[in-house]
Amino acid sequence: MRLTILALDTSTEACSVACWRWGEVLAQDYAHLGHGHAEALVPMVASVMAESGLCYGQLDAIAVTIGPGTFTGLRVGLAAARGLALASSKPMIGVTTLEAIAHAAHSDERSVLAVLDARRSQLYAQAFDPMLMPIGPPSVLPLQNIQSLRPDGPYVVAGTGAALARPHLLRPTTPEGDVMFDSGDGFPRAVVVARIASAREPLPATTIRPIYLRAPDATLPKIARGDTAGARGSFNRE
Repeated sequence: MRLTILALDTSTEACSVACWRWGEVLAQDYAHLGHGHAEALVPMVASVMAESGLCYGQLDAIAVTIGPGTFTGLRVGLAAARGLALASSKPMIGVTTLEAIAHAAHSDERSVLAVLDARRSQLYAQAFDPMLMPIGPPSVLPLQNIQSLRPDGPYVVAGTGAALARPHLLRPTTPEGDVMFDSGDGFPRAVVVARIASAREPLPATTIRPIYLRAPDATLPKIARGDTAGARGSFNRE
């Protein structure tokens, strides 16, 4: 579809924003933050929009990664995307973090196993076939169980959990060349989120929900949880 999209990603330690129009990247920004997404995101959005030369009224949709990922990061990204969408009367498009990783690492001949470091010796993971269709739903599982998600045939492993998964996927019995590891840093990019979103139908902002897969590692302060009458309803899926 010929969509003009502002895409946000704050689902991991990285933070990125991109403006996409009809298959062309107009502007993008990326930073590896570790923390502080809430403080960094708004200036990044303003910078990208200024560089793109567009105003919010010219956008067709706001796209955002919906998880899995860090609990606080997902909240920040979704709150910002929903705020922009509601303020500009635009719909939204949700893209999973694992989809964004798989699309960035895709090669025509291989399936993709997208893996994110979920801490606690666990991975968020999902397998995709060579056409980038999901083989199963996104999962959270112990490192040693990642073999259970291996696609049939040659595949590439991508994402922040690739190094953790490596010793569990490379065994003496693994055929040579069967498994490849993506050379990128493993973090999703908003420009890929925009590209995926451009092929999807936008939805009302209030229908976009996060995918957490497990409870947060720590209890958030009330302001971070969005504990207001409006915010509580907006984020009530965990």
